[in-house]
Amino acid sequence: MSTKSLAKSTLGISSATFLSRILGLLRDIFSARLFGTTAVWDAFLVAFMIPNLLRRLLGEGALSNSFIPVFTEYLYKKDEKGAKRLASALFTLLLIILTVVVLGGIFFINLILTKFSFSPKICLILQLTRFLLPYVFFLSLAALLMGILNSYKHFIIPALAPLFLNIFWLLSLFYLCPRFGESLEKKIWGVVIGVLLGGLFQLLIQIPPLVKKGFSLKINFNFSHPGLKKIGLLILPGILGLAVTQINIVVDLGLGLFLGSGAISSLWYGNRLMQFPLGVFGIALATAVLPHYSTYAAKQEFRELKKMLSFALRMGVFIILPAAVGLITLRLPIIKLLFERGAFTSLSTSRTANTLLFYCLGLFAYAGVKIIAPVFYSFQDTKTPMKIAVIAMLTNIGLNLILMIPLREGGLALATALSSCLNLFLLFFILRKRLGNLEGRRILSSFVKVLLAAIIMGAGCRFISSCLLYSSNLIAFISIIISILSGIIIFILTAFILKVEEAKEILGWIRQRR
Repeated sequence: MSTKSLAKSTLGISSATFLSRILGLLRDIFSARLFGTTAVWDAFLVAFMIPNLLRRLLGEGALSNSFIPVFTEYLYKKDEKGAKRLASALFTLLLIILTVVVLGGIFFINLILTKFSFSPKICLILQLTRFLLPYVFFLSLAALLMGILNSYKHFIIPALAPLFLNIFWLLSLFYLCPRFGESLEKKIWGVVIGVLLGGLFQLLIQIPPLVKKGFSLKINFNFSHPGLKKIGLLILPGILGLAVTQINIVVDLGLGLFLGSGAISSLWYGNRLMQFPLGVFGIALATAVLPHYSTYAAKQEFRELKKMLSFALRMGVFIILPAAVGLITLRLPIIKLLFERGAFTSLSTSRTANTLLFYCLGLFAYAGVKIIAPVFYSFQDTKTPMKIAVIAMLTNIGLNLILMIPLREGGLALATALSSCLNLFLLFFILRKRLGNLEGRRILSSFVKVLLAAIIMGAGCRFISSCLLYSSNLIAFISIIISILSGIIIFILTAFILKVEEAKEILGWIRQRR
């Protein structure tokens, strides 16, 4: 299994993710036009993030990271019947847990709404959360199907699944929101329905490829399955580790509420733009690399595993660093072009640009953590990432309290970036102690060269951008495209001048394909 195989898988996932992110960007543009950075949108974002936290704990985060290494081990041993029984038992257990969580959550929210009185904003958050809880059910089951397909090295359909959330979200903005009433408090319920339909279709779209592989999930109450026990031992630290990450998000949201109306929305839009390059390449690479890591770990081919990790980190740096510098350089014209209309004002643009700047300072670290943490999961070790996540969480909370006073919501974004850098450093340091040399000098050399090329690119982009006009949306769009294309050309030329190894590798693949 070569780096070319990984690159091919990553390219497929990146292409599907890019399409999803484009639709997600359109969804954010039209959401910003309708809801801006208002208190209603703040309330929806908090309500939407609550089921997202549960989904990551019960679904695609802890579940995938624990399930794929164990499931891959069964496939490697040619025990496909055992793998199917394991998947069915996990499916049954997940159905029970999700049903209890969703129905219990709805009952609990109904109870506190009838027993206590809250401010209008908190009431709206609770009401929206109550209706969004089934989203946890759909996405967690979809995560199980994604884990099975990824274990078979089938990445495209799972990567395309998030398209449906963006499609139904967009449709709800145009067709459902106007039918709920004139006020924003009423229109927001159209988005809720769009989110639920999007979650349902993310689950349904993954069933056909499973059926095509002859894989069917059945009700199986054999909860004593040895593979299920092994997943249980792995998933508990995984849930705790992810819970730490989600606590960071909750703390950020809670502190954002203290900063007044619009703070949470500014963090949301800044984070969404930062997530574009991260999702298209960083998360795509991390998704593709886990099954490869797991296979090497099962075969005890540690030298090959370390080579693949080094390659993945260097390729991540090569793509993510220039993307971060580009976003920082062009953040104001990009945000103004994309969002500044309707309820999204020039003040909203300024606040969002501020959060985007600080988020992008940690973009390489977010991607690096996504790439290196799966190595621990491939060894069926979820405790170490959990312990490091606790340290990063405490650091983030401390930095939040220090930085939010002078920088407001920008301070919350900067705290996230700095704590992620610490997370990456600790993961790499501990893994090097366990596995020995991880080609650290090679990775550092690549990082320095790519960073220098990216800074030169950023300076060129800034100069070119300052010479262009932004008098209308069309001219602004053309100007931004010219700046981006010029920046890409400057970066590539500088990378070859500095003899960046990854640039030569990519050029070699292009020549081979031709």
